[in-house]
Amino acid sequence: MRYLRAHPADYGVSAADLSDLVVSSSYTSRHSGVTHVNLTQRHEDLEVFGATATVNVARDGSVVFVGDTLESGLAGKASGGASLGAVEAVEAAADALDLADPKNAKVMSRSGGAAQRTVVSEAGISDQPIPAKLGWQPTADGLRLAWQLVIDDSSDAHLWNAAVDAETGKLLNADDWTTHENAEEVASNLGRSVTSKSTTLSPASPGTNNPVQDGSSYRVLAAPTESPNDGPRTLVTNPADGTASPYGWHDTNGAAGAEYTTTQGNNVHAYQDQDNNNAPDFGSSPEGGANLNFDFPLDLAEHAQNYRDAATANLFYWNNIIHDVTYQYGFDEASGNFQTNNYGRGGTGGDYVRAEAADGGGTNNANFSTPAADGGTPRMQMYLWPGTQFGDPNQVVVDGVGSFNASYSRFSAAPTVAGLPGHQFVYAGTGCTAAAYPATLPSGGWISVVDGGTTACTYLQRAQVAQAAGAKAVVIAHNATGAAPVLTGAMTTAPVTIPAVAVTQADGAAIKAAIAAGTVAGSVRKNPNHPGIRDGDLDAGVILHEYTHGISNRLTGGPGVNCLSGDEQMGEGWSDYVALTLLLDPKFDTADGQRGMGPYVLFQDDRSGAGIRPRPYSRNMDIQPFTYDSIKTGGWLNGTSLAAPHGIGHGWTSVLWDMTWNLIDRHGFNPNIYDPWSSGGNNLALQLVIDGLKIQGCGPGFVTGRNAIIAADAALTGGENACIIWGSFARRGLGYSAVQGTTNRNDNTEAFDTHPSCRGDFVGRGAQPALNTVVAGDAAPMKFRLAANRGLDILASGSPYSRLVDCDTLRTVNPDGSVTPRPTPVAARNPGGSHMSVNANGQYNYPWKTDPSWAGTCREFVLTLDNGFQYRSYFKFIAG
Repeated sequence: MRYLRAHPADYGVSAADLSDLVVSSSYTSRHSGVTHVNLTQRHEDLEVFGATATVNVARDGSVVFVGDTLESGLAGKASGGASLGAVEAVEAAADALDLADPKNAKVMSRSGGAAQRTVVSEAGISDQPIPAKLGWQPTADGLRLAWQLVIDDSSDAHLWNAAVDAETGKLLNADDWTTHENAEEVASNLGRSVTSKSTTLSPASPGTNNPVQDGSSYRVLAAPTESPNDGPRTLVTNPADGTASPYGWHDTNGAAGAEYTTTQGNNVHAYQDQDNNNAPDFGSSPEGGANLNFDFPLDLAEHAQNYRDAATANLFYWNNIIHDVTYQYGFDEASGNFQTNNYGRGGTGGDYVRAEAADGGGTNNANFSTPAADGGTPRMQMYLWPGTQFGDPNQVVVDGVGSFNASYSRFSAAPTVAGLPGHQFVYAGTGCTAAAYPATLPSGGWISVVDGGTTACTYLQRAQVAQAAGAKAVVIAHNATGAAPVLTGAMTTAPVTIPAVAVTQADGAAIKAAIAAGTVAGSVRKNPNHPGIRDGDLDAGVILHEYTHGISNRLTGGPGVNCLSGDEQMGEGWSDYVALTLLLDPKFDTADGQRGMGPYVLFQDDRSGAGIRPRPYSRNMDIQPFTYDSIKTGGWLNGTSLAAPHGIGHGWTSVLWDMTWNLIDRHGFNPNIYDPWSSGGNNLALQLVIDGLKIQGCGPGFVTGRNAIIAADAALTGGENACIIWGSFARRGLGYSAVQGTTNRNDNTEAFDTHPSCRGDFVGRGAQPALNTVVAGDAAPMKFRLAANRGLDILASGSPYSRLVDCDTLRTVNPDGSVTPRPTPVAARNPGGSHMSVNANGQYNYPWKTDPSWAGTCREFVLTLDNGFQYRSYFKFIAG
């Protein structure tokens, strides 16, 4: 507080604006010794919503970084009174958010004080009681007194943080704390195919160095296996880490012995929620028995509904893996991690992850809801990926009539590849009761055909009646035009064990007509032209991505707030990055190869698939062309715009992916991500990114995020890697001179220069920004001097290179005016059989063969040492 009040102008505020600051949270990162103090700005004893500062203090008491979203001129901006109570505010918010009308909303508790903290009942619109408090909401017209409410939307996957004017009832702001994939972007990428293959190197085999010997075992896609694309499941024993989960994954009381023998424990409860009621389906937490043996069958040739338990166990495993791994890097109890019991190590417990497998809330997606308060229980929802781009997943075959495509059911087993050939079809009208069936039914198995519509009874009831009557499958004949429905129903009893499908009205009429004409037989089977419904619970990349939304929300601004905001909000970027880094495996991944996000759920063959992002990840800028100005409206390829937040976030991942590989080049790759940050470049990169989240403060943009990572390295290593990090960011336009502006997508300015302390000039060349004139096609000797002869193995990967620049501005821009792609780095080459040389005094010479086609253009030449230090020079090329 003293530091901020001594430097108010540095943060765009006055001393009066900082007169009332309160500590919302404060904790120390043990590995770096940095204490992260998160402050909230107040006015007249009330919080100014979103007005925060994160002050990071090193062991010696020095401030290493401040990130802030402080408001200026508080005294002259505030207006409004509290004419509405908390219940009226809930009613106003429900109306503005297009929710159902609240029913019997009532105050459950109320605290004293200016904020009038109140808890309102769920009122039929929220899955949880609704907390409310008074405070100041910044608006374009100043601060308005407002009720801030958190509504866990009962009708859809939203966790609303809403601010309602306390005087007028107007909705002033609404943030959705549930993060989803962009449905349109995913849909547009469903048809993508693999475009390249990666190089096979040494395998990775991570595992905790401190296992909990509880005898547990899990047949899963074990780390770093991302999905079935990478390889088969294996039986993993005792995977819990003794530091992060000292009593194993099935504990909650902090004493030896498991409290749960299902997929539930201190860190996560994994269960199926196929009816989308945000509660476990009947018996849907797979049972491991007293020996905690979670080994369930899985046949990938079949639909996902036939291996639900295997998928749910995999979801449980991966939620625990990311909990335990990120604990090693500082996402612990004090910083707001997700645990039922915090074992007396700080923070607030009670916030295990509710991980909902095969969730019925949608398809081709996943999401994560993060309550701001430490102790608020998050929810992960994982969906099925039905593969409708390949057509309907099932078929009804009527012998002598034809084959009819069919939809699928969430509440039953799925048709198999083998199907049910030779089974007689029986029509039973609505099929709601046993009396609807003929008195005499075929022996040896038969298939029920019933009418659609849910007025008489539910689809689930029809399937239960058919199963009880002895049917081997049930076919719903849709009662309206259009596509056949996906069959859903409340999963409060044991699942239906026979397959249930639906056909269109026209196809249903044809099947019923065939039955009416006489005895007819056939089959219900998996469509032979369909690869099979896939389950996101078998894609670790998607699971890790969603969980990381919880990490980035809890660490940014500290536990107690969710404050990732603005168009440059990088939440999607951190989520992709952590997933890719935890799964990094040189058997499949290379720096300059192609890495897709989510290739398995998109039915792509391997990690080199294009994935669900605008472009796959690669240090090769011809594959991944993102630079900072790509975030601008119309700044992406072909004049399109990157979607916010997913497309913009993928640009942030692109930069961090480059940085990680550059640190691996310097410090090596460690296949064990549990090892200390100092043990490998990938471990170090992950540590710096997580530390950056803690350091950056609320509302960060790309430049603030960059600065926080550099500050993290300064605090952790004394700045040993500063030049490598600067060079990584500079190459993508986030160099020293880059300007963020606000977090609006259109007021940033990219720059490709590195920090002044990380660059030098070539001997005999004009110092930057002077232009050196060279005949295009000639060899240009590029000389630089080191303190001593270090040998010739001193260059960073991809060094040196040159890149086209504008001759007047020296900016890296395309002559055609497009923003993306920028001119990409061109690897430098030597003339003839020459190569870089060095003399005894440490003077190096890199002979650079220029290109005759460069006549009339200008380029920047960049030579990067293995420590990230760069020598740079500008050239103008003339014709010979």
